[in-house]
Amino acid sequence: MELNENKALVLDGGFSSQISCHFGKYADGDPLWSARFLKTDPEDVYHTHLDYLRAGADIISTNTYQASVGGFVKHLGVSSEEALELIRLAVKLARRACDTYLEENSQSLLNSTPLIAGSVGPYGAHLNDGSEYRGNYADKISSETMREWHIPRINTLLEEGVDLLAIETIPCLKEARVLIELLKEYPKAKAWLSFSCRDEEKLAHGEDFQMAAVQCWQTNPTQLIAVGVNCCPPNIVSNLVKLINEGREQPIPFVTYPNSGERYIPDMGWTDKDKSESIDKFVHEWLRLGKIFGISLTKKEKADEVKMLSNENAQLKNFNFKINSDMMSLKKRIFELQQEKFSEYVRLMRERDGRYSLYHQKLQLEERVKQLTDSAAGGRHEDPLLLRVALDRCRSAARHTPHAARRMRNRNEDFLQ
Repeated sequence: MELNENKALVLDGGFSSQISCHFGKYADGDPLWSARFLKTDPEDVYHTHLDYLRAGADIISTNTYQASVGGFVKHLGVSSEEALELIRLAVKLARRACDTYLEENSQSLLNSTPLIAGSVGPYGAHLNDGSEYRGNYADKISSETMREWHIPRINTLLEEGVDLLAIETIPCLKEARVLIELLKEYPKAKAWLSFSCRDEEKLAHGEDFQMAAVQCWQTNPTQLIAVGVNCCPPNIVSNLVKLINEGREQPIPFVTYPNSGERYIPDMGWTDKDKSESIDKFVHEWLRLGKIFGISLTKKEKADEVKMLSNENAQLKNFNFKINSDMMSLKKRIFELQQEKFSEYVRLMRERDGRYSLYHQKLQLEERVKQLTDSAAGGRHEDPLLLRVALDRCRSAARHTPHAARRMRNRNEDFLQ
C-alpha cells in the first residue's frame, strides 16, 4: 500500500479497549496503559492487532503509545536495554499480525498489504495524570527535556522498520514543534501529527488548532502525510478542520480518529458515557474534509462493530474466492481449447503426410501401369495373360488409393481421440 493513494485509509481502533476482549480487563489507570501487555501478555497484543486487520484496517499502530524507557524501567523493573527490546517487540508483534492476515487472505485480499504505524504518544502520557488532555506540563518542561525523552522510542521504532510514525494526542504546540523538528533528523521517515483538543477551536493547552496545524504542516510538509485530531468527541471534528484549507492551492490532508465522546479523568476513569455517539453519522462528512481518516470504536459498540465488519469481510472474501475460482475455471478451459486446437493441428499434419504418401504411391503405380502398358504394346512379354493380370492389379491399386487415404484419416482421428 502506498501512502500517496488518493483514498481514505482506515486506521485501527482503541487498543486498550479491544485488548480487554482477550485479557479480560481494562488497562485504565495503569501507569503504562496497554504497553504493560508487551511484557505480561504479548500474545494478546498480537491477537488485538489481528482483530483490527480482520475488521478491515489499512493501518495498525504499535502498542507503544505509553511506552518509554523510563516508564518500563520504573514500573516493570527492567533494564534500559530490556525496555528498548519491549519497544522492538511491539513492532514485531504488529508485523506478525500483518503476516498472519496476509497468509489468511492469500487468495483474496480486501485491502493491499497493511501498513504499520509506530505510535508516539505525548510526554504527558507517561506522567499518568491525564496530562495529555490538558498539556499543562508544557509550561514547566523544557523543549530539550521533551526531545530527549522522545528520542529512544522514535529511534527504536524506525530502526525496527515501521512504515511511518503516528505522532498522536499531542496537547500543545510546544511539543508538536519539538517532534516536527526531531522528525527532520530522520529524513526518510514519514508521519502524521494528531492533536488533543479541548473544544471545536482550541488544543488541550489552549492554542488555536488551525493555527497550530498550519504552522506544523508548513514546517515540514515533505515528511508529514496528514495533520488532524484524535481522542476527542466525534461531533467537534468537522468544526475543527472544515475551513483550514480555504484558499489553499495544496490542501492539507487530515487524519481523525476520535473516541466515543467520553472523557478520561485519572481518579474517576471514563466519564460522560451517556454522551457517547456512534461515529457512523459523521464519517461521510469527514470524508469530504481529507483523504485519510480513522475509526475508533466505542467500548459498548466495539464487539458488535468488529463482528459486523468481520461478517462483511467474510462475505467479500467468499465473493472474491468465487471470482478467483471462476477465473481459474476459465483459464483451465482456455488451456483445454488450446490443447484441442493443437491436437487438431497434429491431426491435420498427419492427414497431410498420409495424403502425400498416398499421392506418391499413386504416381508410382501410374508410372508402373504406363510401363506395363508400353511393354504390352511392344510385345516384350512372352505371356500376355500374366501381363494382363499385372496391369489389372496396378489399375485396381490406383483406384483404391483415395479409399486408403480416407481410412488413414479415420485411423488418425481414432488415435487422437
